[in-house]
Amino acid sequence: MVFTSSFHLFIKLVVLIVISTLTLCVTLQAAPFSLKTLKGENVMAHVNGAATITMIFQPNCSWCKKQGKTLAAVFEECQSSVNVSLVGAKGSKSQLRKALKHYHKSIPAYKADSQFLRTIGGYQASPTTLIYDVDGQLITKKRGFISLEKLAQALKIISQGDCLI
Repeated sequence: MVFTSSFHLFIKLVVLIVISTLTLCVTLQAAPFSLKTLKGENVMAHVNGAATITMIFQPNCSWCKKQGKTLAAVFEECQSSVNVSLVGAKGSKSQLRKALKHYHKSIPAYKADSQFLRTIGGYQASPTTLIYDVDGQLITKKRGFISLEKLAQALKIISQGDCLI
């Protein structure tokens, strides 16, 4: 059991180092969150014991659309080893649903609520990418665009080599 905890700590440290040139590190505990989907029923955003990457988007965000393309690639290649989701903020449900046309249609999408935003320590701008480990702990929060190459390095680490783009 000590080995597992040490291994998870090591993985978190390596991911932070990989993204550290671009990111603000967050050490908040983020329990698996339950949000209302923009596509229907309530479901858990953190599922199947895999690491999770979530992008906070808002309507009329050109950089969100660009980041959405990299997330689509992640989703297509790694959906069996990494959870991918979108969380809409700063817009009505209708506006956020309309904005979903710019993203991969199969990526789960949710509407942020105040509890979720408090749990992640808020956010300053979109896109904001959140990376959670397999235990649902927030490893990092990055404001702005992350290139596919940087994202691929981090996902390879947190998926223990199962997500290769």
